[in-house]
Formats: sequence, C-alpha cells, structure tokens
Amino acid sequence: MPLAQISFHAPQTITEALNLLRELEGARIIAGGTDLLVDIKQGLTEAKNIISLQNIKELKGIEKKNNKIRIGALTTPQELISDSLINQHIPALSDAARSMAAPQIRSMATIGGNISSAVPSADLPSTLIASEATVELQCLDASRQEALSSFFAGPRETICGEEELLTFIHIPLPPANTGISYKKFTLREANALAVAAVTARITLKGQLMTKVIIVLGAVAPTPVIAVKASEFLTRKEPSESLFREAASMAKEESQPISDLRGSIWFRKELIEVLTRRALDEAWNRALEKQKSN
Repeated sequence: MPLAQISFHAPQTITEALNLLRELEGARIIAGGTDLLVDIKQGLTEAKNIISLQNIKELKGIEKKNNKIRIGALTTPQELISDSLINQHIPALSDAARSMAAPQIRSMATIGGNISSAVPSADLPSTLIASEATVELQCLDASRQEALSSFFAGPRETICGEEELLTFIHIPLPPANTGISYKKFTLREANALAVAAVTARITLKGQLMTKVIIVLGAVAPTPVIAVKASEFLTRKEPSESLFREAASMAKEESQPISDLRGSIWFRKELIEVLTRRALDEAWNRALEKQKSN
C-alpha cells in the first residue's frame, strides 16, 4: 500500500495511543520509523493506520528508579551512547548502540523499536538480556513486565499483544564487580548488520566468577543465551584456557543459517572468536570494578 493511502495519527499520551490501537483497523505503531517505513515501502508489511508515539513525552528519557535504570521506549541509541547512567553502569550498552548504523539513524531510531522489530541481528537485545532487563507492556486495562529473554517468539515475532505497547525497559543495577562486553562482526566498518554478535557478562567474588551470562546474537531465530557455556564458567576462576573451552561450547550452542552475509560454518567460527574476546573484556572490566571497590 502506498504511504499516501495510510492514515497518520499522533497521540499525546499513552492512553490515547492505546485507545487508537484498540479502535483502528490495520494499525501499526511507529517510533523512529527507521524499520517500519522501509518495510512498508518494500512491501514486507502492510498498514491502514500508523500511530506515531513521538509526541508522548513520558516515553522518553533515562532515569535511576528503585535500584534500576528505567529507559523510555522512545530513547534513541544516540542518547544511550551519551547517557552518564548507562556509561557508568552498563558501558556495553553504549558500545552496542555505537555499533548501530550511521549517526543519523542512531539519532532517529529508538530502543523500543529496536527491540520490538525482533530482527535477529538487532544490536541492543543481546546486551539487554545479559543485563537481565525486563520490558513493560501496557494495554488499556493493565500492564505487565516480562523478562526480555522470553519476549522474542521468533524472527520479527514477539509476545506483545495486539493492543499492547512496549513502554519502558527496566535494567537492574549490575552487582559489584560486574563486567559486560559486546562484540560484533560485520562485513564493513559502518552501517552494517551483525553477521554474528556476542555479549558476555561476568560477576566476580574474590577469584571466582559467581555469575556468567553469554548471549548470542544473529545466529539463531532470536537472541539466545548460551546456557551450557555460561554454566560451565560459573563458580570457576577465570583463565584464557577456560574461556577458549567455553567459546567452543558457545559455538556449538549457536543455530545460524546460511545467507548472503555468511555461511553456517563461518558464523559458528565467528561465535567462537567473539565469545572468547567478549569474555576477556568482560573479565577485565569486572577486575577494574573490583579494584575500585
């Protein structure tokens, strides 16, 4: 359907947006528009009505609340990059945002859109999952919070209901001595989708890793936690040889496909390398936190 034939709506509040979502036929939500408008033009999706969230001020911004970081769904990747709370507590999220597309896109796209589009190669979800983020979903009658790790149902599919909006992302402040790292491989230096990506999180207590989470991106229908590799490292002392063994396990836990950007074999090899690098950086970041505490 040509864009000229689609009705555009610009609510001022969440309630107004939810009412429109319930009342309008063929309604689609737009935040930054960097995905949806392209998909409509290419015939990948259809819409009779577009509901823009851009005028809803309460969906913007980053704040510390109840020992968590709350991020509005309309917050842009560029705002993640420059935010002091994010850089202090979860610099890997800034790294992931910085790796996204070009500066113009980073200033228009939104964290809510990056999550809700459920594209397997999206940059932000793997680091948010490693950070144990939850998403807040609101409808007219109620709201609920769901772990981001269970939010994705498949490529471009989520558990968000037809009359629900993703409004906020909640991230617990990482425990002391926690380091998180995001590593990504692309076919060119800028404005490229991930061929494979890994986020690693390590929490230290003394010489032991008390919690390890390894999340793989772009190598399965959804972001996936490498459970066996993560559990293998837990309660052990970090070492390069241990990380190599865990990286090999993560490689086997990945479920990539072959496409124009890479074969199954290539992506599995990438996961092994990226996992080792992410674990090494996460360990060093955790050590830095440990020294400063």
